[in-house]
Amino acid sequence: MNVALSAVLIFILLIPPLSLYLSYSFGRFPKSGPKFTLLEGLMASAVFSLLVHAAAVLFISKEIRFDILALISGGDLKSFDTKISNTAFKSLLTGFAFYNLVLLLSCIVLGRGLRWLVIRYSLHSRYELFRLYNRWYYYFNGYKPEGEDFDIIFVDALVRVQEGTMIYSGFLVDFDCEGEVLNQIYLKNVIKRDFKKQETGEDGSQRMINEPGEQKNIEGHSLCILYENIINLNIHFVSYPDEESELEELTTQVSENPDQLKLFS
Repeated sequence: MNVALSAVLIFILLIPPLSLYLSYSFGRFPKSGPKFTLLEGLMASAVFSLLVHAAAVLFISKEIRFDILALISGGDLKSFDTKISNTAFKSLLTGFAFYNLVLLLSCIVLGRGLRWLVIRYSLHSRYELFRLYNRWYYYFNGYKPEGEDFDIIFVDALVRVQEGTMIYSGFLVDFDCEGEVLNQIYLKNVIKRDFKKQETGEDGSQRMINEPGEQKNIEGHSLCILYENIINLNIHFVSYPDEESELEELTTQVSENPDQLKLFS
C-alpha cells in the first residue's frame, strides 16, 4: 500500500468540504474554531467530506470509475495497466480534477451565501449555533438583550502602568482579537487620571486616598492599550441627541468632564 499516494488523494477529497467551513467562518473577529483532538478532527472532516461528496455524486450523470479510485488509493498498481489505458486514465484524471474544482468553487460560494443569510437575518446574534464572531465583538458592538440603539462607545479602562494604576477614558474606535482573546483596544480623545490621589496629611506625611487624581489630556489620534495591562473595563453605550446644538454641547461636556456622561448616556 502506497501511504503517500493515499494521503494525497484523501487530502484532495477533503479540500472542498473544508473550504465550505472556511468560507463560511472567514471574516474579521471570528470565533474560535471547534476544539478537537487530531483524531476527532480527522473523523469529523472525513464524515463531513463523505456527505458533501455523496451529495455531489447525485448530480453526476456519467459513469464513475470507483474501482480505479480504490485501486489508486490502495496503492496496488500491478494490475493497473490491464484495467485502464493511458488515454482513458488521462480522461479520468481530467474529469477528477474538474470535479474537484467545480466542487471547491461551489463550496466557497455556498459558504459565503450561508454567511450572508445568517448576517442578513441576524441569526448569529440570536443562536449560538450560528455565531460568527467572538464574544468581544458582540460585547463592543452592543448586542444586548434589551436591544438598545447607540452611536458611540465610551470606555473607562483601569490600567496597570509603570507609574502605578491609571484610569484611561475615551471613545472606543477599534480593537484587536485573536480568537476569543482580546489583544488591545484603541481609544480616541483620551484623558487619564490616577486611580488613587496622593494627599498630604496633617503631620506632613504623604498618603494615598481612594479618590481619582486630576485628569490630563493625552495628545494624539488614538491610544492603544494592551489588554494584558487592563484590570477592568467600564463601558457606556452612548446615543447622540437629535438636535445638533445639543450634540455640540454634549461633546464639550465629555471633553471637559467625563463624569457628566451619565447625563446623556
